Amino acid sequence: MTTRKSWYAVLIALLILMTWRLELPSPAHRRNEAAKAAEFLRLDIPAVTHGFQKTPQLPDGDLFLLPKPLAMAASNAPEGAQVFPVNFDSFGGDAVSIGALPTTAPQGLALSSPNTTVRAIACSESLWDGNLLIASTAGTTDGDTVRLFLEYPDGAAGPEAATFTIMNSGVVISQLHPDLMLFVNNRKAMGPSQHKGDFIPLSRAAGVNGFRTDLITIAWPMSGQSPLQGCFRVGVEITRGGNEGQTAVVFTDIVVNRNRAPGDENNPGLGLLARLTGGYPSGLPCRAECPFPDPNGPNPGPGSGDGCNGICFRSPQYFLLNLDRLPNGVVLVGGMNFNRPISTTNIRAMEIALRGGPTPLQQLNQEFVAAQLNVLNAGGDGSPSVFYAMESKLRCYKLTFDPVTLSNGFTITTDTKLKDLFQQARLSILDNRPQDMPALAKIFDLLNGNSPLGFCHNQ
Repeated sequence: MTTRKSWYAVLIALLILMTWRLELPSPAHRRNEAAKAAEFLRLDIPAVTHGFQKTPQLPDGDLFLLPKPLAMAASNAPEGAQVFPVNFDSFGGDAVSIGALPTTAPQGLALSSPNTTVRAIACSESLWDGNLLIASTAGTTDGDTVRLFLEYPDGAAGPEAATFTIMNSGVVISQLHPDLMLFVNNRKAMGPSQHKGDFIPLSRAAGVNGFRTDLITIAWPMSGQSPLQGCFRVGVEITRGGNEGQTAVVFTDIVVNRNRAPGDENNPGLGLLARLTGGYPSGLPCRAECPFPDPNGPNPGPGSGDGCNGICFRSPQYFLLNLDRLPNGVVLVGGMNFNRPISTTNIRAMEIALRGGPTPLQQLNQEFVAAQLNVLNAGGDGSPSVFYAMESKLRCYKLTFDPVTLSNGFTITTDTKLKDLFQQARLSILDNRPQDMPALAKIFDLLNGNSPLGFCHNQ
C-alpha cells in the first residue's frame, strides 16, 4: 500500500511538472515574441541632392535621386497604422501627378484608429528641403494633427519644425519654426510663403484617404547661425481624435545635403528637374545615427556576411609603382612634418614612407600610409563607402590573426572595427609607442596584401 501511494505521488508530481512546463513559453515562442517587439513599420522616402551644374532657372542645381532612400520607421505602431504605396486607389493619382519627382516611388503613412498616435523617425541627416502632402477624410477628422519634429543624433528632443491641424476641410498651420519657410504648390520655394495660422485646403481627391493638399514645400534656412543647421533625425507624428476616419501624410522626397567627394563630377544620371548632367556630391555630412536597424545600408562587401561593407585595399608595392597617380588628399606619416598630415602631392615623402625600412616606425608607415591611400581612393572620410567600411569588422576582410593587446590596453581581434585599427595606428604614432608598431604593421600588411598589381586584396 505504501509503495502504491508513493507511485501515485510521483505520478501526480510528474503531471504537475508537465502542466507547468506546458504553460511556460518555449524558447521558440520567446524568440518570436522578441522578434515581434523588434519589428518596425518602415517608410522609405526618396532622398535627392543638388547637382554641381547650375543654370539661371536652377541656381542651386538640378536634383539627383540618391541610391539610398531616407528610411523612417515607427516602433510600437498602433493598430490602424499603415504604410502604403502612392497610386490612384490610395492617394488619387500616380507619383508624378501628385507632385513627386520623376522615377521616384514615394510611400505614405496613414492612421485610422481613433485616439491613437503613430510616430516615425529617420536616421540622422543634414536637410535642405522637405516636400510632403497631407490627406484626410475631412468632416470626421477635425482636430487630427500632423507634426514634424527633429531629434538630435543621440535621440534627445530637438526643435519643433511644424504642426498641421485638420480643420474645416483643410489643414491649418498651427505651428511653424521661425527659421523655416513654407510654400504650397511651389517646389522651387520662390516668392511669397505661408505663415503660422494660414489655411491650406484639402482640395484634391486622395482615394481611400479622402482629400489631400497640394504639394507642401518646407525650405530649410541657409544661415549657419540657425539652430536647424546641423545633423538631425527628422520625424513625423500623426495623432487621431475620437471620430472614425483616417489621416495620412506622403513625403514625395527629402532634399539632403552632401559633401563633394573625389570623382563625384563623374556620377552618372540626369537631373530630375531639367535633366542636367555634371554629377552630384555623395559624401555624407552626418554619421548615420539610427533609432532602428537601417534596412537600406549599402550592399555587403567582402567577408563573412552581416555587417560587412568593404573598400578596395592595395599594397604599398602597388602605390610605389604608381607614384604619379596617387589620390589627392593628406595622410599621416609618422616622424614627418611634426606628425601633421602631409599632402599626397609630396611624392618624395610618399616614396620614403611606402618603401618602409627596418625600424618599427618605418614598418608601420609603409603599411599605414598605403591603407590611408586606399581610403582616399574610395572617396575619403566623407564618402558613404568609407563611412560604412570603417564601421565593419576586420573579419569582413577574411583576416586571421591572434588577438593583439597593445601597451595602452587596447586589444585588437578580428571583431575589431576597421576605424579602431586606424585609430590605434594614429595613437601609436602620436604617443610614440614603438613597441606597438610592428604588430599594427603586420595587421595592416594582412589587409593591404603584397601584390604590385591593381586588383583589390581580399575582394
